[in-house]
Amino acid sequence: MERVKGISTAPTELDELQELARVATREALESYERIPAEWEKKLTLGTSFEGDDRIFELYIAAERPSDAVVISTARVNRKSKSVSVAITNLKKGASL
Repeated sequence: MERVKGISTAPTELDELQELARVATREALESYERIPAEWEKKLTLGTSFEGDDRIFELYIAAERPSDAVVISTARVNRKSKSVSVAITNLKKGASL
């Protein structure tokens, strides 16, 4: 574990779960159309907690939260490390 001015830079559990979600989301997105370029500028990652699950949402930020466009939701169980990914608002069939 590396320390910088008394702060640990070792990955946290959340960092590790986020990486599991990232890999699974990337694999899931391979069978969908590419994210439009105009959306890429506003691409945002949100994280929420539900029991033992950590939920990572990839979404297009909007001025009003209700106008945000969710691209993917990855749910990672912190104990079992199981991951499930749901893709929304993209067409299936074209690759990244």
